[in-house]
Amino acid sequence: MTEDEVLISKEELVKLLEELKVPLSESTPKDDEMEEEIRIHFWDYIWKDIVASGKVYNTKVTYQISIIADKPRHPKLLELKKKLNEKGYFPIIEIEHITATRRIHSFFSLDVLENIGE
Repeated sequence: MTEDEVLISKEELVKLLEELKVPLSESTPKDDEMEEEIRIHFWDYIWKDIVASGKVYNTKVTYQISIIADKPRHPKLLELKKKLNEKGYFPIIEIEHITATRRIHSFFSLDVLENIGE
C-alpha cells in the first residue's frame, strides 16, 4: 500500500452498498438468487498484511463486487458507480452478458481496509 493510496474501510463499503436498497449478500451468487431484478454480491479473495506500525487496520483485503441485473446499465449500478466516484474510487467495471439466463453480470474489484484475526 502506498502512502497516498486511499482505501475504503469494510464498514464504509457495507454502508455504501446498503444505501442502494437492493438485495445484498456477502457471498458468491447462488442459482436461486439469479431471478431478482438486481442483486449485489461481494466476497473477499485476497488478503495482504499491512506491516507498518501505527496503522488502524492490519489488512488490505480485495473484494469482488458483483451486480447481477435484468438489464444493461441498471440504474442501481450507475448509482453505485457514482457513489464510488464521489468518494474517490474509480474501479474498472467489467460486464458480461449471460445469455442462458438473460442476465447482465457487472463486476469489479475493490481494495478494502480491515482488521483480520482481531
